[in-house]
Amino acid sequence: MGDDILKQDSKPDAMPEQQQREGVVTVVLTADNHLGYTGFGQHPRKREERQQRLRHAFQQATDFAIVQGVDLFIQAGDLFDSATPDERDRSFVAERLAQLKQAGVQTFALGGVHDTPATSQSLLGGDTTPAPQMSYARLGALHYLPPVQKSDSAQLEPVLVDVRGTTVGICGLGVLAGQVGDPMANMQVNLEIERADIPLLILHAPVEGLTVGSSLLDTRAAVTQQSIREQSIFSYILAGYHHSHHRLQVGQSEVIVAGATQYIDFSTPDQAPGFVFLGLAADGVRWCNHISVDTLSMHSLDISTAELWPDEATTSPTEIMLERLRPLCQDDAMILLRLQGELTRGAYHELDLNQIRRYGEEHCFALAIDDSALSVLNEDAPVSVEAGERLSLREELSSLVDEWISSATADEQQALRFTKEELLLAIDEMKSR
Repeated sequence: MGDDILKQDSKPDAMPEQQQREGVVTVVLTADNHLGYTGFGQHPRKREERQQRLRHAFQQATDFAIVQGVDLFIQAGDLFDSATPDERDRSFVAERLAQLKQAGVQTFALGGVHDTPATSQSLLGGDTTPAPQMSYARLGALHYLPPVQKSDSAQLEPVLVDVRGTTVGICGLGVLAGQVGDPMANMQVNLEIERADIPLLILHAPVEGLTVGSSLLDTRAAVTQQSIREQSIFSYILAGYHHSHHRLQVGQSEVIVAGATQYIDFSTPDQAPGFVFLGLAADGVRWCNHISVDTLSMHSLDISTAELWPDEATTSPTEIMLERLRPLCQDDAMILLRLQGELTRGAYHELDLNQIRRYGEEHCFALAIDDSALSVLNEDAPVSVEAGERLSLREELSSLVDEWISSATADEQQALRFTKEELLLAIDEMKSR
């Protein structure tokens, strides 16, 4: 990365009073809370528990901000999982924001990919449905920063905040679903930002080098590290979008990614969800502490095909998988089962993956099966490591649908082709998580 240096977080237990008097601005940074998220196909009880956990995690961040008496509470996008959250989540957030305001904490929120309406008119509260954060902004509970797309002719407009004689300049920049290009390239900012002692940017966008998988948005609308180096305005970039916490120096900017406050999927199994407690000064970060929250447990289990068909096996491959799963299954466990290796089509059909899924639904909070590293050998060719033709499950599905299309009527062929594309896109999206 050249001058991009990964840093380890310092972890003070509390905010030193002396540093408050020395121009330090204290911040709680949170993002990707995804209030209202529901897992597809989950039992209603589990959906309700998931939503309760999401709310509790956000409350842990606001409670921490109040107890520490921080200056700023910053939410960097995707507070809600939808642009039309239900009344329970709206009311919950209203109560938390009221508590922050009563405690003298100033709150800033940036629209994210999930909780931003589709039209720019909606962002500003026009005739169509406004962004959900706008109702709080109108009541003075927070300052809302709508995402500013690269195509917009307007400059980024800073909000200047005085914190005990230190001026903080805050701008917001985000991307929307379907957006293309680097939103930071050729970024223009109102010159009012030059009045700030601490100029900071709240960002909700993929950052080059931090993307997980290859989702369409990650590859089409990422902020490049070069564009971060080339901008000469913002000393700090406080970011959302990525569900794991990061801190790195890119050029002259400290880039700090909050990470999600709960596990949303299996893309970040190695890091506990949480939020960030910061002490910022004009001459650098005084502290950067990632605070973990109460969350589900996350486990990953790798099983190779060689383990499923051992020599002189007397147990079915499905039962072998269940034996490996049982010690991990608990009510609060999210488990990612990765299958890897090679097997024939016949052997693949011996695996009762539906039974595995049902067992997971009954004995743990969530179970996902990742077969992207599984290769299916074409049984029409010699089944040797040297000569066997290896087909991914994606390729096998594509081949099977092509067979159906070739034998279908003209009207059916068009529908099958459309279904095939939808299935392949869904497989690619699942693999990118």
